[in-house]
Amino acid sequence: MKPISFLYLSQEDVAATGMTVGDAIPLVEESFRAHGNGDSENPPKPGIHPLSDAFIHAMPGYLPKLGAAGMKWVSGFPGNYRHQLPSVMGFIIINDVETGQPLAIMEGGWLTAIRTAAVSAVAAKTLARSGAEVVGLVGAGVQGRVHSLAMGKALPQLKTLRVFDARSEQIDQFIESISSKVPFRVERADSAREAIEGADVAITATGRLTRPIFHREWLREGALVLPVHTRGWDKDITFELDKFVVDCWEQFRGVQGYPGAYYESLPEPHAQLGEILVGKKPGRENDQQQIINHNYGMAIHDVIMGRHVLERATAMGLGTKLPLMRGTPDFS
Repeated sequence: MKPISFLYLSQEDVAATGMTVGDAIPLVEESFRAHGNGDSENPPKPGIHPLSDAFIHAMPGYLPKLGAAGMKWVSGFPGNYRHQLPSVMGFIIINDVETGQPLAIMEGGWLTAIRTAAVSAVAAKTLARSGAEVVGLVGAGVQGRVHSLAMGKALPQLKTLRVFDARSEQIDQFIESISSKVPFRVERADSAREAIEGADVAITATGRLTRPIFHREWLREGALVLPVHTRGWDKDITFELDKFVVDCWEQFRGVQGYPGAYYESLPEPHAQLGEILVGKKPGRENDQQQIINHNYGMAIHDVIMGRHVLERATAMGLGTKLPLMRGTPDFS
């Protein structure tokens, strides 16, 4: 057997490819369209839970027409700030679709942040009311920052983003770092309610919440709700708004629609987002509809972005080539 190697890409290597949230949006949309057309494999992600508020997930995905296959192995530990570690860490593995050979292993936290915001951008482009001008954002951490950049790409008429965070100093840092990077005003909100009331798009990018702290009565007519994390909203909100949309219903109902889950019961969704993108289901039908779109996270987004990063890194000579095996060992 011939020697086999793969490319290792650190977070610095991944970042050096220059991938931005603007680059990620069309890739994510392409993978959503594949899902909407039934042209993908995206099995529900299995997970383990070493801590009550933490997870480690395996996320395999395959896009046949794009020749992209791989898996993300990712952890989410909200308490990691106590250890001076990021809350999200992991790898993305890209495989050759003809042989199964591992082609690359890359740091996955950077792409997870970008692709999560890109998913929300696709949702906002597709489901926000026409001429949306105000975004209400709760959560001024990594996801809040990347989402602010993504909304600038998704909503061309956006004028104001209002941000609230339970840590007051985080809001100040957010406004200072983001204001010069976006073409709209970034304003401080003194409560979650102040951020959400009157917003055309309400984004909750908070950690794992144990009880509802966001309420339906705060929402304006025609609002789009994007819970980056599934918890925190009134538990009946999926029944009460005009349309309930998900990224992948098979996956979402497996982790939410059962006794003891945060949402113990769920209605059938109006649509999966990919079905709306390919025209199988209608999206927003008027500017008065209130819509909630839960995007739990699909592996095919990570796979398409990981393959794109691998192509860029190879062209730029980035990364470290590592041996996987040098030949067939003697098993005798």
